[in-house]
Amino acid sequence: MSDDDTMQKKMELDPNDPMDQALVWVSRIATGEADANALAEFERWRDSDARHEKALNEARRLWVMLGEPLEAQYAPVMASLPASAAQRRQAQPRRRWRRPALATAAALLLAVTLGGQWQRDWRFDQTTGTGEQRTIALADGSTMWLNTGSAADVQVDGNRRHIRLARGEAYFDVAHDPQHPFTVDAGSSQIMVLGTAFGVRREGEDVVVTVQRGKVQVASADAPAVFVTADEQVRVHPGDAPHIEAVSAEQMLSWRTGRLQFENRRIGEVLDELKRYDRRLVLVSYPQAGQQRVSSIVDLARLDEWYDTLEQSLPVKVTRIGPIVWIHAS
Repeated sequence: MSDDDTMQKKMELDPNDPMDQALVWVSRIATGEADANALAEFERWRDSDARHEKALNEARRLWVMLGEPLEAQYAPVMASLPASAAQRRQAQPRRRWRRPALATAAALLLAVTLGGQWQRDWRFDQTTGTGEQRTIALADGSTMWLNTGSAADVQVDGNRRHIRLARGEAYFDVAHDPQHPFTVDAGSSQIMVLGTAFGVRREGEDVVVTVQRGKVQVASADAPAVFVTADEQVRVHPGDAPHIEAVSAEQMLSWRTGRLQFENRRIGEVLDELKRYDRRLVLVSYPQAGQQRVSSIVDLARLDEWYDTLEQSLPVKVTRIGPIVWIHAS
């Protein structure tokens, strides 16, 4: 079975599970797919079993988390259903005059989409999408790895070795060249090396630099420069003194191998990290996520297998519906 087949299987719903049934009903009603007959069937389903009402409440809660409350959609759907053939005939002219407006809206949406695409990706030299990683051979013999959801500009030639990390995370294995320092601009921080291996990650206003080999100088506008060596990590936050701590660089930078390593980490932290790699929308409503801890190795190509393991080892349920993964208390 291919990875695509496995993913498709994971996204299928259990027709006998009230929660999965409820999610289907919420989705159909909220998106306007349910006609009058379907709505009547929905009401019969809801009233036929006490478990259905409970599951429906949970499904509504999920929809609210998505920003689309069921109650806000239910009434317009009901109101839009034609009660007679005469009403259907009366509605047809209105649909005709709305077509130019819909075409204009589609054109505007396309323009906004393309503008957003340029703003996010096309204006940079190198980019990666969610779950994508890329290896770039640089002109000086160095190598750059871009992690998920990242963007960078590259200026590496015979006279200059400079990278601007606009967002996300990158790893650099830098060829030694005493005459031309290798610099990385990460917004609030600038990193300078001669020859070493290290990772840089932008987290909002923070910049995190992890050194695997050699020595790295990290400078910022409002703090003295610090030197970070192998198996050390520094976090730079504007206005604060840089904080250096000992870490396992191999573990922190394991994403280059297609795996993430976690040791004694809160489940909430692990799930937040996995969201960066999952193309689906991952929602978490598990109160214990901030307290319970796990140690685990996650294969980024098999995220669903890890979700299944989580479901087997903790009192959580992982519900999948289309492009949504909902992790909640069982």
